[in-house]
Amino acid sequence: MRPIALKWMSVAWFGLLMTSMPRTACADVIDFEQYTGPSTYAAAGNAQTLDVSTSIGTVVISGGVILTNATNLPADETSIYGTAGNAANIGVTTGSGFTNPLTITFPAPITNFFLDIINGNVIPVTYTLADNAGHSASFSIPPNTQMGLETFGFPATGSMVTVAATTGQSTSTGITWDFFIDNLHFDEPLPSVPEPESLVILATAALPIGLAYRWRKRRHASS
Repeated sequence: MRPIALKWMSVAWFGLLMTSMPRTACADVIDFEQYTGPSTYAAAGNAQTLDVSTSIGTVVISGGVILTNATNLPADETSIYGTAGNAANIGVTTGSGFTNPLTITFPAPITNFFLDIINGNVIPVTYTLADNAGHSASFSIPPNTQMGLETFGFPATGSMVTVAATTGQSTSTGITWDFFIDNLHFDEPLPSVPEPESLVILATAALPIGLAYRWRKRRHASS
């Protein structure tokens, strides 16, 4: 739309025009910096559910806990949201309520989703992003001894996104998991980057969802 010169309309008419224009979706990022917690799962107690205010309403994040300046991470992180399980054999103890996957529930359907995932394991782990509209994408992250932080995204269209570790060290009760999320983005374009390991489209509708994305986000190691 071309700019409209104010000299050709009254202030009242200009206000009416602005209030009648349709609103577009706003980009958001959730970075957990408004929260603080201990540096270890053992000191954090039980998992906590977060209600985060955003421009589209309250986003609910569940299955993990806030850690601040977490120990033994491969990157310089302050407050992040993490989960761990089946991990006592690798020295990670937690309270109750920790889940794999983590779940992010939005008050309305979103367009696109990307975030940082930090691998807390000492082996490479495959992670899967999925929404409740039938879209998913899987990515592999190096171990935390090799700067195991990646930024991943996919063309989500649902109102719920899950982040799951789908591989890990084997235990008698299943795989271990130990991972963190940070800098959650939604309702903004996905950067143009290489493809993930796999992209699964389960929805039957012919939606122009494009490709999922993967790119490395380089960080300095903690000092």
